[in-house]
Amino acid sequence: MGTKCGRWNPTAEQVKVLTDLFRSGLRTPTTDQIQKISSQLSFYGNIESKNVFYWFQNHKARERQKRRRKVLVDESINDEDMRIQFDNISSNKQINTNHETDERVIETLQLFPLNSLSEYAETEKLRLFTEEYMTFSCSIGAEMDHPTLDLRLSFFS
Repeated sequence: MGTKCGRWNPTAEQVKVLTDLFRSGLRTPTTDQIQKISSQLSFYGNIESKNVFYWFQNHKARERQKRRRKVLVDESINDEDMRIQFDNISSNKQINTNHETDERVIETLQLFPLNSLSEYAETEKLRLFTEEYMTFSCSIGAEMDHPTLDLRLSFFS
């Protein structure tokens, strides 16, 4: 088996068992669980409890790094998609201004979204509902001999 060195080299079977445990949801095993796992894995080759402990620690850290990298890649793809959409809309507006037409379309783009699209949709619904409610309550006030008040709330500065 060669000379002993201080580094643990897991067998394929040990890695498979540890990976299956991790995928089943075990992230931070207790001391008792580590003891049981290491005793079961000793059938497949040399292993100590500390090897199991560090394997789970390292595996969690690597999974976290993968997730962070994926988020960064997704964000850069979204940024590029937004730039392309903005460029397309800008070029379409330039084309539309070359044609002399009476009808103008005004589009407002959210260039630097602070919320995700679903959150934006909820905020927009709330804004529209509030505007509708305030307009309705103002019209009720108009029927009574009070001056009308504009009570619309502004969510965007």
